[in-house]
Amino acid sequence: MYKIASSLFSLLGISFLLSCKQSPTFETVANGKSLLWEISGNGLKKPSYFLGTMHLMCADDAILSKNVIELIRQTNQIYLEVDMDNASELLGGMLDLFKDSDKSLQSVLSENEYKRVKSFFDQYQPNIPFNTLEKQPPLMLSASLYELLLPCELKNGVEMKIIDEAYNQKKETKGLETVAFQASIFDTIPYEEQARELLKSIDSLPKTKQQMEVMLRVYKQQDIEKLYSMSMEEDSTISSHADIMVYKRNQNWVDQFSAIASKYTTLFAVGAAHLGGEKGVLKLLRAKGYTVRAIQN
Repeated sequence: MYKIASSLFSLLGISFLLSCKQSPTFETVANGKSLLWEISGNGLKKPSYFLGTMHLMCADDAILSKNVIELIRQTNQIYLEVDMDNASELLGGMLDLFKDSDKSLQSVLSENEYKRVKSFFDQYQPNIPFNTLEKQPPLMLSASLYELLLPCELKNGVEMKIIDEAYNQKKETKGLETVAFQASIFDTIPYEEQARELLKSIDSLPKTKQQMEVMLRVYKQQDIEKLYSMSMEEDSTISSHADIMVYKRNQNWVDQFSAIASKYTTLFAVGAAHLGGEKGVLKLLRAKGYTVRAIQN
């Protein structure tokens, strides 16, 4: 179930109750290149935090910094994009993804195009029959390419590392939106467009793999603005449907921020590309009057 959720997050794309101790103090990152951001002011009694994540990567690259671990240690609740340790919610989202559709890859692709897609998944994911895989929306299959092309056997994501650390600290994780909501986004994008995007990614595997490698390198450089611009420039589906896939979701998370952070100091962990840009989470928070500071990750 986590793989389904991870692919969903890759395509698209936290409240902490502090103890009675002082809020932790972190050094400011002068050049603004950080995955960890402190949000304060505008009536907040204590700061809250946003962490930019990558949903899936080689396990050796999925590492939490000492500052993030310290934040988890000092808090009771963590908000991810979705509640990933809620099995019933993940199952409900899976059922939505595999619901019957009046369209299929065979109905919108030529025979030769369909064979190219099928051959790819038969080679890279032989343990799952393709007639099962193709029941997913094509963009879900596009998102799964990232996992299949990673040059490692063991994969993980920052969210799962957070969940593991929270479990060890007996802390709860929650979600800003549901898996069912994320699954519903696919219904807003024409099926034919999704199928074409899947075929394009498979037909240009070297370029797709190179883009993934560059994205990981930029993530390690903690450059959220470049991550945002890359996601818009290199993924035509995201750029064409940015309003529903990115901007409205950013606004929805920021709208929830005040109610959550006013009660408890909170760490929000969301896809790093959501933080950057003129309509990104950080700019929206600044527009609401909060002080936003890049801190040492």
